[in-house]
Amino acid sequence: MSYSTLRDGGRTGRRSRVLTGVLAIAALVAALVALWQTQSTPLARRSYCWGAWPEDGGLFHRGAHDRTARESAPAPGRPSGLCTLSWRGGQGSGAYEQRVELRLGTGPGEAVARRAWLDGLFEGGDTALPGRLPGFTAAGSGALVLPASCDVGGRPSVVTFTSSYTDAAGRGGHPGFPDGTSPANTGALLVSAANRAAEATGCSSAPPMRLRARAMTTRPVRVNPGASPGRCAIPGLGAEGAPAGGPDDRLTDTVGSVHDDFQTCAVSGDGQWAARFTMVGRPRIVALFDGLTGDSPPAPGWRAHGRIDATGALIRADCDGRATVFTMRTGPGRTHTGLDDPRRSFPVFVDAVGERIGCARLRAR
Repeated sequence: MSYSTLRDGGRTGRRSRVLTGVLAIAALVAALVALWQTQSTPLARRSYCWGAWPEDGGLFHRGAHDRTARESAPAPGRPSGLCTLSWRGGQGSGAYEQRVELRLGTGPGEAVARRAWLDGLFEGGDTALPGRLPGFTAAGSGALVLPASCDVGGRPSVVTFTSSYTDAAGRGGHPGFPDGTSPANTGALLVSAANRAAEATGCSSAPPMRLRARAMTTRPVRVNPGASPGRCAIPGLGAEGAPAGGPDDRLTDTVGSVHDDFQTCAVSGDGQWAARFTMVGRPRIVALFDGLTGDSPPAPGWRAHGRIDATGALIRADCDGRATVFTMRTGPGRTHTGLDDPRRSFPVFVDAVGERIGCARLRAR
């Protein structure tokens, strides 16, 4: 073998090694780019729950650590999803463990199970989302209904949000967050998640929903300012043993929103909720109750369909051309009055709220 042949072979070997190194570097760069694009590396800004909430967004508090996430994301042909997040925060006596759940679904179709599901959505002191958005929030929870084009099997798709935490003492779970959360913050989380769900499934071509930057609170409104206020800011909503507007240390009432298309209130007795009242006229929320009220009036003389019994009440009526739902549920607390007897207090609620929103009388008197 000649010297030139050996030299050429050495050059070829070096070129081969250089080419191999260049290809390896290119492959590494391509892999890093792919990882960055899928947010699977610390180089990226990670997001949670189908990409709805960024890791440095309003959901997380400074100092959150040990974050874990389990996600089942919605997609075209799969109009459902679940995301659970948990993390630790705080220090010393202020330490806590947080859990958040986000869900997309339609709820059960069977009537009894669906009513129980709806009871869980409405807490009784719910705050309506502004701008007539089809949603509401409570203490660290909320729900937002997607557009009609996202319905599945004739039932509306709903994004629900719940949060709870355990404090350093480990005294069970508490709703919401350790430092509280405003309805506006919860509303912003809901709107972001709902828009992401609609985008991921491709079910809606409507513009993304937007949360108006204004206060989501309202002052209690009375039908007749000259009348004595009753429980839930409803004149006459009281009973023997608990006079309307009278003092009673056993009873508390929490008024949520008071709008012409959304009103809520919860009454508690003996430290537990006893009755929850709701009126809703926002079409997409009303649609959640489709098929639950039947075709018969709750009692003779009523201009509505539904039922009223000892455990609860649900009616649907036409209020000036707008479908409106009125509900009442009873709970484990007792007021020892007629306040938690739907047969006595629900008609008072319907009369007063119906008059306030301009609804023609729904029952004969």
